Amino acid sequence: MPTFSPARTLQRGASAWFVAATLGQWAFVLFILAFFGGHTLTGDLAGLNDKPHVTGYVPGDTFGNLQFIAHALMGGIVTFSGTWQLVPALRRRWPRVHRWNGRLFLVVSLLGAVSGLYLTWVRGSQLGTGSNVSITLNGLLILAFATLAWRSARRRDFARHRRHALRAFLLVNGVWFLRIGIMLSGLVLATFGVEINYQGMVFVGVSFASWAIPLAVLELYLRAERSQRAAPRYAMGALLGVLALLTLAGSAAAVAFMWLPALSPGSAP
Repeated sequence: MPTFSPARTLQRGASAWFVAATLGQWAFVLFILAFFGGHTLTGDLAGLNDKPHVTGYVPGDTFGNLQFIAHALMGGIVTFSGTWQLVPALRRRWPRVHRWNGRLFLVVSLLGAVSGLYLTWVRGSQLGTGSNVSITLNGLLILAFATLAWRSARRRDFARHRRHALRAFLLVNGVWFLRIGIMLSGLVLATFGVEINYQGMVFVGVSFASWAIPLAVLELYLRAERSQRAAPRYAMGALLGVLALLTLAGSAAAVAFMWLPALSPGSAP
């Protein structure tokens, strides 16, 4: 196969984005384990408020606090589990591990979506109407596609299962996409002296984009993958290469300005 064939270009673009995303997502997982896991294991639940949250640890709210901590830790589990599901070698060499890890991913995705909706609408962790709508749509789509991925796997319709599972994977990572989106948009806006208002239109737009754009890119990728023409595959491969660079930049900014400061005593994230 030629080095720059359409199929190889598309594959390399997808691989580049996956590597970039894995680095960024695992950095996020390490932060979750260090911050949420660390405070939980040491019993310093009040220390969870060292990092600003919409509604963090609230003394006396046992159930709400459990939901808050569990939701954060489930985010780490589902992110780590999901990336392994996309490694072809795992599917080929250890299909049983792939199946059980897939079950873990889908179950935690469903639980995480439900807990996220609870935290938003029952506990009141809200930033505003636009953000609430975005979070709700994201959560409902996770419930839908995780369920469809499960059903199609049980029916052994693996082509459809792959599509639904990829959609679920991107949706459950909406919280990670949101953070790198905030970093990228913040860096751009900072050059014009503009700061992000977390109840403003920029933040609401980034919130919707954090799950809508990945879904749109996935649909373009699936179409390019099925296409018999060279142009869509070349274009999609190039786009994924650009997105890989943006993903690395956003992840690096999140590590430097959002996650590492939160782990430093006396520093605000």
